[in-house]
Amino acid sequence: MDTGYATLSKQILDGCLSTKPGQRVWINSWDHTLELASDLAMESKKRGLEVLLTVQLEDLWLRSMIEAPLELLDNLPAHIAAALEETQIYVYTLGPRKPIPWDRIPVDRRGSVSVWLDARYDRSRFAEQWAKVARRNKVKMVGIEATLATPERATSMGLDLEEWRRVMFEGCTADPREMASHGRALEPLMGGEGQVHLTTPFGTDFRFRLDKRPYDYSYGLATEEKAERGEVVFLPTGGIEVSAAEDSAEGRIVYDPLIRAGKSQVEDLTFQVAQGRIKQFSARSGKEIFERYLREGSGDENRFSYFGFGLNPKLRHGFTQDDKVLGSTIVGFGHSSAKGGMNGATGQWWASMTKATVTISGQKVMEDGRLLVES
Repeated sequence: MDTGYATLSKQILDGCLSTKPGQRVWINSWDHTLELASDLAMESKKRGLEVLLTVQLEDLWLRSMIEAPLELLDNLPAHIAAALEETQIYVYTLGPRKPIPWDRIPVDRRGSVSVWLDARYDRSRFAEQWAKVARRNKVKMVGIEATLATPERATSMGLDLEEWRRVMFEGCTADPREMASHGRALEPLMGGEGQVHLTTPFGTDFRFRLDKRPYDYSYGLATEEKAERGEVVFLPTGGIEVSAAEDSAEGRIVYDPLIRAGKSQVEDLTFQVAQGRIKQFSARSGKEIFERYLREGSGDENRFSYFGFGLNPKLRHGFTQDDKVLGSTIVGFGHSSAKGGMNGATGQWWASMTKATVTISGQKVMEDGRLLVES
């Protein structure tokens, strides 16, 4: 057994969930993550938890998405709802192992695909009904996103599998208390009003206004508050984000880390923003990728939506978690309703910046990529 799994299992059960003997835990695994699921189940039993372990077969799942009656895909089956009613903790791995072949799934069925089990990200009726039951019963939910680091997905994105996998699983073991210390100090500032000024040595000089929006945070703790909202804690985690006054953004943005879009890359993507919208953009390479994003959207994809900070000290830029890397600053455009914003675009574009200096309402909270606040 991979000893890394034992470390992760303990982190989830003790650090993230703070489990207690007698609690009922449901562990759902894809077929490619059975070793991890087995370790989670064993560690759960050692802690006196009652365990239900289920398995999702990739081939069956995909065939169901393509061939099964649509009413079955769109609704939460009664027996699954009954199991969730009796569950206090739900832990699941993310998949499938291979990238989803969207071209094989009929267009009218794509909205029924639900892999996140979180209504903030999945738009399916299944996810909506699942979240309703989870909220009512205050089920604490943890999704292990590190299991997306598979050979097939690494090949599709041009990533080094072993390095990506190592970074993802190490990121899952970051100390929630350390991340929460920074995040909770930022909460009152980001949830209030006031001007934000963001600069970097790479050319970013960007201003916008906060508007008392609800902040979206994840510090690796499956709290009662998140359970009451039906929200999942995804691992690796570590970040705080908030939507802002969409039309207030002005200035220049330079995304300095390399942006990955599958195997393609965008280098030095630069925006000129006025009245909350991108007026001009350029890139050293990969400009056509952002052009395609704008072209395929509904019209508001160029509108400012949110910003935030990464808080995870064990993650690194260049993989799939740039928004969670400690020291990174994120600015997003497009769809923002999942973060309490007012932008109804169909698409979303975000990327991170490094070595930023940020002031909120005149208070310097970050200098040269180092957070200056903690609780």
